[in-house]
Amino acid sequence: MTQIACPIEEALARKYPEPVVLVTTRDHDGRANVMAAAWVCFASSEPWMFLLGIDAGARTYEVIVRTRQFVVAFPHEGMGRETLYAGTNHGHATDKFKETGLAMQDASVVRAPLVRDAVANFECELVEIYQPGDCPLIAGKVVAAHANRDADLRRLCLVGPDYRLGGLRPA
Repeated sequence: MTQIACPIEEALARKYPEPVVLVTTRDHDGRANVMAAAWVCFASSEPWMFLLGIDAGARTYEVIVRTRQFVVAFPHEGMGRETLYAGTNHGHATDKFKETGLAMQDASVVRAPLVRDAVANFECELVEIYQPGDCPLIAGKVVAAHANRDADLRRLCLVGPDYRLGGLRPA
């Protein structure tokens, strides 16, 4: 196969599928928030760490800076509507857990809640925030992990542009 030069946008249209996660926080007043994020990856395995791209104007970013804690949850394919809502609405004035009906569960180490029905949840503590470009990158160390009892759940992913979501079967 031959590679040809093209605009970045054309090449980006071929990057799918890619992960989508739900990031949860709980502020010092006890208010929980959830947002969807697609700029996510593991950044280390010793210790395990996530790297998340979260806009500095997002409520989730503000709460992570203040509390230094968050949860990364991998939604299942039946959570598409909730994930889309969490990613397209701001949490400054909206209770996205209430609006979506997503069920919370207490975490074991951090104050941020787990997403009860997610495929997996990772409790994280903030390590550092980097600003290499226009989007801050949040590095978080995994301090506890949880998996759904149903091992056959298909993980929700972005499968195309314009927030097109679909499920992928675990290996």
